[in-house]
Amino acid sequence: MVVCLSSFMAHTDVLKRAGGFDPQLLYSQDSELMFRIAMSTEVCYVNRPLVWFDRSPAESRHVGVSSEWNKLDFFLKDSQLRLEGLLRFEKHVPSAVQKVIREELSSIHSGWANWFLEAGQHQKARAAINRAIRTNFTLNLAAKWLLTWMSPRLALRTVRHHQKRRDLMQTV
Repeated sequence: MVVCLSSFMAHTDVLKRAGGFDPQLLYSQDSELMFRIAMSTEVCYVNRPLVWFDRSPAESRHVGVSSEWNKLDFFLKDSQLRLEGLLRFEKHVPSAVQKVIREELSSIHSGWANWFLEAGQHQKARAAINRAIRTNFTLNLAAKWLLTWMSPRLALRTVRHHQKRRDLMQTV
């Protein structure tokens, strides 16, 4: 997120025109609101540190209700809601930004497919990968779709293999 809500200032009428926070979102309301404001007005960015953040481990900061933030299904659900909401502004969003939103939303649907494969819910995994492909077709998604339909177990093994490779690359 380019703008930190902790240091954001705006006139009340700008916030009212943007519609305020989306009450359906539980996690990423700030970035979604910032996007809508940026689509309706000019934004001035001040490149100076204006706030301090607690960088202690998330597990020690996110307790109680906010401990849900650490769960993958919470992240997927909230991200899906946010990105689908951003697509409602299609008329006002440049096509390059729309493309990025669709790519991200497709990735979230693919993440749901992984989630459902892990849970052994093959029909839901197939539905999720179908949504991913309809949102943003790629050859990788087509291969995942084929595996999900032909051999969900092989699809799950492939997903796990790719996740291990990604995790390995992040540690290097």
